[in-house]
Amino acid sequence: LVPAHAELSWILSTIAPPGDMYRMTQFKDKSEHQPQNVNLGLLFYPALMAADILLYDAAFVPVGHDQQQHLELARTLARKFNSRFGKTFVEPKPILTATPRVMSLDDPSKKMSKSRPEGSLFIDDSPEEIKKKISRAVTDSGSEIKYDPAKKPGLSNLLGIYAALSGKEIKALEKEFAGKSYAEFKSALAELVARHFTDFRERKAALMKTPDVLKKALSTGSRQAAAVAEKKLAEVK
Repeated sequence: LVPAHAELSWILSTIAPPGDMYRMTQFKDKSEHQPQNVNLGLLFYPALMAADILLYDAAFVPVGHDQQQHLELARTLARKFNSRFGKTFVEPKPILTATPRVMSLDDPSKKMSKSRPEGSLFIDDSPEEIKKKISRAVTDSGSEIKYDPAKKPGLSNLLGIYAALSGKEIKALEKEFAGKSYAEFKSALAELVARHFTDFRERKAALMKTPDVLKKALSTGSRQAAAVAEKKLAEVK
């Protein structure tokens, strides 16, 4: 627990324009699809995320495409604070991978999200779960294994996942699976995903058997983070 995160998020909220907060895509999406659970915490979350980043003078932040808007708000708040009170915060820049957005397996028009578990792959999923999810993934009409986000959004999403984990180019994959069926491609993809995260699954399983080691690591990490965060918070004040 690092209380400085909550404290800085409140400080940042005093310079955060309400209009910017209401324009956050994730807030608008969740407000539309979960109207029974629209609350101030949801609206306020981007300020907390900004505090998480700005407390540690992060110059670069690895994000997905869907988080760029939140990171841009962090940059805006850093810039406003620096302009008003003097150079205090680093304006963080995004680091995007070659696959900055992965879409949901069951609806390729929406991003893959843990709030839609049926369309998501989790890195600790068992090989059986991975195979089941990918076999049920939405594909498209036709049978050609071809990357075409406009006409084949489902298949293109799966090709993007395959390319990201294999290190192969999309064109090479199109040639590799030329003449193969969607089922054959999905089977190969499921095997690739399961194999790629084998080390993680095994490491997690081993760590879960040593809760004392995990608690000690969390406690040590919390103390180290707090020392950095409290120093920056004092500077902010």
